[in-house]
Amino acid sequence: MKKLLISLMSVVLLSGCKVELAPTVNLSDINSDTAKTIQSKLIVEVTSCTDYKDSRNESSSLIEAKKGITDVFSDAKYVECYRENMDSKALFEIPITVGGKEFTGDIQLANADFGGGLVIKMSPSLKTKIDKASKTGMSKIQSSVTLKLKNDTSSNVEIVAHSVYLNDKPVTISTYTLLAGKENTFKLSDVSVSSAFDKGVSIIYEDLDNRMKLEK
Repeated sequence: MKKLLISLMSVVLLSGCKVELAPTVNLSDINSDTAKTIQSKLIVEVTSCTDYKDSRNESSSLIEAKKGITDVFSDAKYVECYRENMDSKALFEIPITVGGKEFTGDIQLANADFGGGLVIKMSPSLKTKIDKASKTGMSKIQSSVTLKLKNDTSSNVEIVAHSVYLNDKPVTISTYTLLAGKENTFKLSDVSVSSAFDKGVSIIYEDLDNRMKLEK
């Protein structure tokens, strides 16, 4: 029994802290030259919402998640903790920037500099704060990004998606139509998320008519 408990504890410690950025945005805001701030969901997986000795108290993992998230995002707002299937998750809201020509804030979703499409940008200071939180916490932070994008314009938009799960289907580089009035879900691959953190930017999709020209 003792060996089993030690094994289970090792799995928990090595599994890492899963953190998912899950914003919902409008295409018109992405395309706007004027940046705006919106509230994005940030979902953190915890071992439990309540203390195993007294369910009226918060669990130590929830308390740790609250501290870790506010250390990284000073404007983070804790919303609730809940169970989804077999997992316990803490829900936060954080401000991110949408649209605009100049990079501002720690996280920004905007048009690509080459004339169209959608990129996610992250500041070097954000990576530094996340690395610090990983070192001071019990486990390494495992980040993911799931974006819900609504084409609130009156026209269909032809795109070339890059290294994402588009409506739960894996895509490396593929054309797709964003239908007017419809919402689509983009889940970034691990490579795309790493690019955003390490290089500060990652392409989610290009406009088909404004694709980046490759140098010959």
